[in-house]
Amino acid sequence: MRGGSSNNTRIRIYLIGSYLGFRDKIISALPQYQFSDPRKHRQSCVLKLAYDDMTEAETCPVALAIFPKNKRKGVMSYAELGASKVHDNHIIVVDEDKDDPLLEKIAKQNFNSVDDAIAFLKTNPEFKRNKKKKIIKKYPQTTEHTGIPQKNIYICGTIDEKILETIDKAKKIRPEKNFILRSEDTYKDFQRITEYDLIVAHFPGHLDWDRHAMFMIGAAYPHNIPVLLIEDKDWRYPPLQAIVRRHGRTMNCLLEYITEVNDAHISREAVNMYAFFEREMKRRKRG
Repeated sequence: MRGGSSNNTRIRIYLIGSYLGFRDKIISALPQYQFSDPRKHRQSCVLKLAYDDMTEAETCPVALAIFPKNKRKGVMSYAELGASKVHDNHIIVVDEDKDDPLLEKIAKQNFNSVDDAIAFLKTNPEFKRNKKKKIIKKYPQTTEHTGIPQKNIYICGTIDEKILETIDKAKKIRPEKNFILRSEDTYKDFQRITEYDLIVAHFPGHLDWDRHAMFMIGAAYPHNIPVLLIEDKDWRYPPLQAIVRRHGRTMNCLLEYITEVNDAHISREAVNMYAFFEREMKRRKRG
């Protein structure tokens, strides 16, 4: 709807995208809006930075995501879009390369350039303020004496021969668990996210981070769905470490976790982790 009322003019818009120069251009061109600029978030440690980023992604009623032409798409941008989509926020996307159908599916408006997005916002479109949506929490606060099952395990990121072999082993050990491999339609997977008890994201060291897996990790964040990250890169991507539950480097880590952890409650899951660490220390001592 065009020609929105004056109540719309100070709506908060979260600017999603890599740290490039587009933000200053947008903010100066659209003084009638209130912008949430991640460059102003706390930078002293990654936990504070990631918390501020994800909070704004969840709470801002409008998200404007910019992906400039011939530039790598932001890794955390996809996580922020996942969290925003869970809350049914109004998502506007500028994808100048037009190479990702997921962005088209999650956006209310798609544009070819920043100038087109600015022109749209200058018309003062009416953004309906979302009613506070009740988000299903897979890890509610009242779980001290109740279990948090890890039965339905969604696997995303790179699905290669190593991870398929590991899942086959896990199925033989724990046939009652459900292992769900990502499909070709990430948005369809996203629509089923409340069915998942655990998300496993596999990022091999020699490959770039899978952006669709990052979207699913971001969508898991509001639902409090634990994420197990399997990644063997020498240099970690700091914000990603702040929004996952556990991080392992090998297929053995993956196999241990998905076959031995039955309850995601932190006090009970920790018992498994201590056992894993103890076995690893003994293995290292043996040489």
